[in-house]
Amino acid sequence: MAVPQTVHHGPQCRCADPIANSRQWREHQQRYYQFSSRPLGEILMDLQLITPAQLEQALQQQKVSHKRLGEVLIEQGVVEREAVLKGLCERFGVPFVNLRQFDVDPKAVALVPGHFARKHMVMPILLDADRLLIAIPDPSDSELINMLRFMTGKMLEFCLATPADIAYAISAYYGGQEMQSALDDLAVFSADEPFHLDADGDEALGNERPVVQLVQSVIADAMARRASDVHIRPRESLVELYFRVDGVLQPIRSFSKKLLPAVVSRIKIVGNMDISEHRLPQDGRSRIHYLDKTVDLRLSVIPTIHGESVVIRLLDTQFALKSLEALGFNEGDAQALRHLLSRNNGIFLVTGPTGSGKSTTLYTALDHIRARNVNVITVEDPVEYHVDGVTQIQVNHDTGYSFARALRHILRHDPDVIMVGEIRDQETAKMAVESALTGHLVLSTLHTSDAATTVNRLIEIGVEPYLVNSALIGVLAQRLVRCNCPHCQVPEPVEPAVRQILGVGEDEVFYQGQGCELCHNTGVEGRMAVYELLQMTPALRDLLAQRVPAERLAEQARGEGMIPLTDHALSLARRGRIALAEVYRIRL
Repeated sequence: MAVPQTVHHGPQCRCADPIANSRQWREHQQRYYQFSSRPLGEILMDLQLITPAQLEQALQQQKVSHKRLGEVLIEQGVVEREAVLKGLCERFGVPFVNLRQFDVDPKAVALVPGHFARKHMVMPILLDADRLLIAIPDPSDSELINMLRFMTGKMLEFCLATPADIAYAISAYYGGQEMQSALDDLAVFSADEPFHLDADGDEALGNERPVVQLVQSVIADAMARRASDVHIRPRESLVELYFRVDGVLQPIRSFSKKLLPAVVSRIKIVGNMDISEHRLPQDGRSRIHYLDKTVDLRLSVIPTIHGESVVIRLLDTQFALKSLEALGFNEGDAQALRHLLSRNNGIFLVTGPTGSGKSTTLYTALDHIRARNVNVITVEDPVEYHVDGVTQIQVNHDTGYSFARALRHILRHDPDVIMVGEIRDQETAKMAVESALTGHLVLSTLHTSDAATTVNRLIEIGVEPYLVNSALIGVLAQRLVRCNCPHCQVPEPVEPAVRQILGVGEDEVFYQGQGCELCHNTGVEGRMAVYELLQMTPALRDLLAQRVPAERLAEQARGEGMIPLTDHALSLARRGRIALAEVYRIRL
């Protein structure tokens, strides 16, 4: 990267003020910035992002690991990646670019192949005469810069962007090209020929380089967009690709049906499935590392009348949330929940439908519990997150290693806390309750609609009422709601019937996200939990002993201070955090 020859003593490059479009970049180029002779650590200290002691510790670690100082600081948890970029911005005199808003030039994109951009995390964004502007996460990588200069034959200018933003831009601007490239490079049969080859043909097709790159790019794009699932749906004349982001299916693109056999074969190879079987459903699993994350893949292939349909579930194995408040719990309920989790015996249940965040809540609870230096053992199907310091066991139904069987062995392993992934049957329920009564804290999930119903559900499964009464200490019923994007909120139109059902006044104003570049035109920025927390009290235990209906238990719990789930969601809507439509969707 060429050093600017003229130094202008104007405003310094500031990572906090990212360049959002090509016009701002051209204005920036009219000013010149010099490289700083100061090392990165000194710059970060001047910006008050690290202390001298933290810098010294990182430098000592750098001598052992031989990594860049910024990477060492990030790994030690001293600073965020954006803070290191802020220091690099001043160190190298280059601007910081907001790729989510930048008007990327298609001519620039054409100069760098998609597979190279994805492998090296670079994004060409503007071609101005012979100057090519490229976004990179690390301007000190001279080997990468030389490769880019040789590949493009252009005079290169660089700017900084976060790896997450670069990955998202690659997904947005290279995805369609990779589909077409795979179609052009593959010698596939025409749409009116049979879809399936023999096993050798399927395997050869699935190992073709364009197909391998295509499947890898689809999964990488899904991770860049924070998708939880990838859907590949064959239709009569084409194949549609969807990502599920924040609980909503988003159409990404469609591609030629000629690619379907090759793509499905590749996915079967990745998931260790039988590539010659096209008539029966198959399940597989794999693992991928991307953007400093290790993600488990759960793959499902089902035959349909138009070809084989694929769904890939992406499970981030590294658990990142560290507090109950980060999930959406208010201070009072978070404290009450921590009080329940400090018990040394009893059973605590988290309930809700599939996809309501039950596992995330339980893992957050485990993250709090393991700080007490106790023996925590989990039995799961599957193990969704990998938690350091916790013994995690995978259920295997093929060998008969069920939840109940695993529980029997766990009790001989001297546990203090046991987490059972799900209570599905009478045997598991009885083992969990008995474990709670014999001096263990048991955490588990159950599929019920609200907290009060959960108590009676345990009895319906086959657990004796007096055992439930003695063992149960609390129930958390929860749902996930989509949060409004704070950058594009507008008043929400609400139908009178919805206001009437939810009991809100005609003059109350609610808000929803309209959609902008920062939220990818979805109007949504992440999800949070809405919940109701039922704590077993002497009064509730007396009612349970009388076998009263769930409605009576709920009424007593509300009288003792439990905020119903719908009311909790409504309070968030009144504060503008979520749309009223979300309250209507998850109401009880």
